[in-house]
Amino acid sequence: MHPDIQHRLDTIERRHRLAVFGLGAVCLLLASACVALWLRPPATDHPDRLRLRELVVVDPAGVERVRISGDLPDAVIDGKRVDRGSAAAGVMLYDRSGQERGGYVTWDEGDNVGLTLDGRQGQSALFVAGPDGAAALQIWHGGRMLDLRADADGARLSQSVAGRMQVQLPEVAALSASTCTLFRGGLAEEVPGGLPPAQVRGICEGRFSETACTACLGRDDTPR
Repeated sequence: MHPDIQHRLDTIERRHRLAVFGLGAVCLLLASACVALWLRPPATDHPDRLRLRELVVVDPAGVERVRISGDLPDAVIDGKRVDRGSAAAGVMLYDRSGQERGGYVTWDEGDNVGLTLDGRQGQSALFVAGPDGAAALQIWHGGRMLDLRADADGARLSQSVAGRMQVQLPEVAALSASTCTLFRGGLAEEVPGGLPPAQVRGICEGRFSETACTACLGRDDTPR
């Protein structure tokens, strides 16, 4: 065979081998890309679950209107900071001025869960349930309050004025042992560190008759 023809054939054969090798490499890369795309988890714009400590929703003016938090800040009422008395978590609602107007929360102290509704000057309604199954609905305006409650002392409706119980149906003649123990302990199970005797008596007489509170706490705020 003529040398020139042989040289041309060798060149064509080398080019053919290179073309086959290149085509194989391209096919391998395409196959790898397809496998990678198939194995990759599908992307979504709507995740099924969010895990975070706080979520704040603002209105078009940038005012906070809803807060969902695992550690809610203290309330601000009429421009003043008001201590919640316990760490709390839940959902808080705010009006167009950014003032807190209510929420659905759990309190660490006492392990209560409650729904609160607030006016501009303070709380107006409370619906709360305790870990022991007790529940209460309170509504008030100024110094007058209605309290619908069911607990260890029975189910009853009470009206109080200026913090003192005026009418109770049916009336509780004597506090249950568990309620009396709670008051004698300064309500420490509900309020960190407990409360002074005078304040404890005031709370007692807002829920029960003076006679029932005296039978438990004694006279002149001196426990028996």
